[in-house]
Amino acid sequence: MSEERSARSVHVYAPGSASNLGPGFDCLGVALSGKGDTVLARGAHAPGVRVVSVSDPRIPLEADRNTASIAAAAVLRRHIARRDGRPPLLPGLELEIMKGLPLAGGLGGSAASAVAGAVAADLLLGARLPKAELLEAALEAESVVAGRHADNVAPALFGGAVLVLTAEPVRVVPVRVHPTLRLVLVSPAYEVATAHARSVVPSQVSRGDAVSQAAALGALLLGLERGDTDLLRESMQDRIAEPHRLPLYPGYAEARAAALEAGAAGVAVSGAGPAIVAICLAAAEVGRAMREAYARLGIEAAVHEARVDEGGARVVGA
Repeated sequence: MSEERSARSVHVYAPGSASNLGPGFDCLGVALSGKGDTVLARGAHAPGVRVVSVSDPRIPLEADRNTASIAAAAVLRRHIARRDGRPPLLPGLELEIMKGLPLAGGLGGSAASAVAGAVAADLLLGARLPKAELLEAALEAESVVAGRHADNVAPALFGGAVLVLTAEPVRVVPVRVHPTLRLVLVSPAYEVATAHARSVVPSQVSRGDAVSQAAALGALLLGLERGDTDLLRESMQDRIAEPHRLPLYPGYAEARAAALEAGAAGVAVSGAGPAIVAICLAAAEVGRAMREAYARLGIEAAVHEARVDEGGARVVGA
């Protein structure tokens, strides 16, 4: 391998995502414009994957604990397996990770890093893997920190809104979101660990809740496709996870009520939280109402107005 080849590098950006959106627990996610993680990958002479730096010092540099490097290593193994015993194009990779998403924030930060790491590694190694294999590599990484759930990984990779049909094997389909709809993300200044949020969700639900949740998810998908705010208002209700997680989200009930009063069609916790996602037509008013509701309780909150990111993971400039 030449020095020129070993010095080659690529920057890949993967968007953050909001998941669940109420009734879509573990099966629905949407990529968000304007917020994401970027991974710089370059070839290395030493075998394997090494994390050189992470912009958030709380995120581990150890390759077996970082989702970007776990995903990149999974891609490297797949490339080696495809070469029929020939030496790999690059024996190793070095990664620099620039976090644009909060830690334990409910916006798919671990998934975005995993996707960016997987795509960057594949590009350096010749871009030979289909997206289905990149999805599996990113899921391998996500499972280490948050469990094997594709509702954040899939929209970060493919862009748009995605419905996860099956987990084993993973099958996903795109969901159309009407162009008039806007997303408002409000992140209060506290963290909720995904593992803890998942631990309070019951393993069984009643038949009535299961039927109501299924009906609500169907209505939500129709509301997103049609831009029907009435359907969205009726459907963005989670009967499985959110009721049991409410103690983890100080200020959520007040912020949700304020958003609905300001005209939001629907409001729900994004993923494991604490971020809240509102779907609406007038983003500025809804975001301001939620931030002020948190402020009245002494909680700082950041507002991000977004559209659906249709591009998914992609190469960006340095």
